[in-house]
Amino acid sequence: MGKLSSFNNLNVFWKFISGNGVWMAESPTQMFWSDGLIDAINNTGKQLFVSDLAVVIKDKYPKALHHFLVLPWKDIDSVYELSSDDDGLLQEMYELGSKAASTSGLPAGQFEYGYHMKPSMRRLHLHVISKDYHSPCLSHWYHWNAFNTDFFIKHEYVVKKLHEKGCIDRPHTQHVMTLLETPLQCNQCTYVPKNFKDLKLHLKQHVEYGQHS
Repeated sequence: MGKLSSFNNLNVFWKFISGNGVWMAESPTQMFWSDGLIDAINNTGKQLFVSDLAVVIKDKYPKALHHFLVLPWKDIDSVYELSSDDDGLLQEMYELGSKAASTSGLPAGQFEYGYHMKPSMRRLHLHVISKDYHSPCLSHWYHWNAFNTDFFIKHEYVVKKLHEKGCIDRPHTQHVMTLLETPLQCNQCTYVPKNFKDLKLHLKQHVEYGQHS
């Protein structure tokens, strides 16, 4: 596995891993890549659920069998711009996410709700993702750690911290790097995979076992 420290620009690196693992050329078109979510939520064909405060869409590169994004209409870039005044918005986003999750047919407990510590795209977005993490778009070690370490800030933690101090503190870059380099560990059992390929095979076994149990 390559080390994050070898990347000169963490933003460029994260742009790579948040998509489908393909480097993007620096062209005029790609300069607007980070605004892709804003374009998506304004496309009525992509809207799954809509309210006056927020909208639900499917993640373009789902990292699990079921992966939704909930975004506010309000122009908020990330959790670091939230305040205690946004409590109602966060509750609405969670409820819309729960509604989307219910369409999967899975138990509610099979989903996680959270935000990336270092988001790759503009506009706050709540990930609503099934715990199987079985997807061809989960193609890199860092994709896994982006959802299975503290890099993935749980929704309830954000709500709690906003109640306690009114804001979310930005992490140091080195802390972000350390989290993304965390050794692999299955999220459903105690299995420690030898490498990322081994983890992918193991996750597939969990899905197949669940389908036949």
